[in-house]
Amino acid sequence: MPVNLLIEDWNFLEYPRISLTERPNFLPALVPHVDVLGNLCYFAPGAVTLDRYDPATALAQCLDQATAMLDRIAADPSYRIDDIQSEFPAHWEYGQLSLPWTVFLGDIHPEATIAGYFVLQQEGRKRALVTSDPDEAHRLAHALGATVITSRYQCQLLQTAVRPWVPLQMPRTVKELFAWLQSWDRTLYTSVQRALGEKDYLQQTFAAFAVKTPVGWIGFGFDLDQLKRIGYANSPKRYRNYLHNAGGTERLFRMALREVGSRFVHNRNLSYPDLCNKRVTVVGCGAIGSFVAASLVRLGAGTGKLGLLTLIDPDDLGPENLGRHALGYPALMRAKAVALKDELLRQFPHSAIEAHTRSVVGHSKLFAAELIIDATGEESVSEYLNGLRLKRGTHTPLLHVWIRGNGEAVQALWADAQGGACYRCLLIPDARAHRKERFALLKAESLRRTDGCRAYTPYAVSAPMHAAALATDMVCAWLQGNPSPRFRTRSLENADVFKVKNQNLIRMTNCPACAQP
Repeated sequence: MPVNLLIEDWNFLEYPRISLTERPNFLPALVPHVDVLGNLCYFAPGAVTLDRYDPATALAQCLDQATAMLDRIAADPSYRIDDIQSEFPAHWEYGQLSLPWTVFLGDIHPEATIAGYFVLQQEGRKRALVTSDPDEAHRLAHALGATVITSRYQCQLLQTAVRPWVPLQMPRTVKELFAWLQSWDRTLYTSVQRALGEKDYLQQTFAAFAVKTPVGWIGFGFDLDQLKRIGYANSPKRYRNYLHNAGGTERLFRMALREVGSRFVHNRNLSYPDLCNKRVTVVGCGAIGSFVAASLVRLGAGTGKLGLLTLIDPDDLGPENLGRHALGYPALMRAKAVALKDELLRQFPHSAIEAHTRSVVGHSKLFAAELIIDATGEESVSEYLNGLRLKRGTHTPLLHVWIRGNGEAVQALWADAQGGACYRCLLIPDARAHRKERFALLKAESLRRTDGCRAYTPYAVSAPMHAAALATDMVCAWLQGNPSPRFRTRSLENADVFKVKNQNLIRMTNCPACAQP
């Protein structure tokens, strides 16, 4: 098979381009890994590292892989069909020379059959958005710095449980579309015909459809004949008949649907449920809390009808905080909780977030949450929250996370009603030793500095990021049903610390906080 081998980068940061100079008769028009221009995708990006010091072997490796792939495509028809079906949206969008129409797809209600069509105008560029929630369009536009243009257009929403049928070539006209849908799923075909029997779509200049399939969304549409749609305005079935006859030559346009809704964004990278519809409270919006909150919204905190992320911190963001905080100069001298809320909503406009600028002491709805994270790093506050949890007898778990020393290590404790150790159980009651640690960690005294009348512990921004990562991992474990081990320690590789095992702690028999009377 004649091919063209183009080497544009001898460092092999990009694979050499291999393209078919002519398509042999034994290959159908639509094949996997070969685009409409004949370019062959033989290695997935990043799958193989080619040796820049041995280019001859690297090129042979590429040609061998390309040969093996083409052999399999030619010899195994089932491989062709299975591969195209599993990646059908990509083939649908870019399997023809005409470029697809990129359309954002927002959160779609499971029972919705029609979605609104909006235009987001940003710096002279227009993007289409299909969503069943009009407020989502305005939230997304605000996040993008765009304006919303509301239109009278609508998009028909359909779904099927059948993987797309693989034709010899993609449908290009309305008549070919109908034939393809009949071969794919008769129920889906009937749904399209039913939609074309309703007169509402004839108020538009084009008809658009978005179909949810087992392998992702695909979209298509076609322009309507302006004279006939007006003439058939009260008789949509006549226009449908027209599409099955002379109007069937109308060319399709394809939509590249890009999901941007919160359900897709927050759940795509997880193999377990996210924080959607859960109420989570973060106490402390300083260095640790700012990175914890940023992680939580990416896990879906504040999304769903019941979801809410609550941020509690009475302090303002001072210049001394900026070097190790998730926020920067735009938040200077603002209330930490409010500034953090505003920044998170700017990035994730679909989340419901509340900010409270008073002390956690006396916060009436503290235990209305399903999870509380103590990110203050202040022992006195942690002691207070620990005692309050025990006093209330609540089933709401409380996750404490803190930094040790000058960032040499971070620790976290998960406490709930399951009977394990509480925060105070980390200290040994000893009248002769002030706050003696149950598990000694630091081998040397931490460095402390003073700034006027304030004392602080210096550590780099990596320390709160390290602590937030630990807390996030424990939240993810909770989402999977098991936060164990509930007491965890992570230290830097060169830290001068004792080894502390990750474990599920038992209560101290004489703990002043949780010991039985």
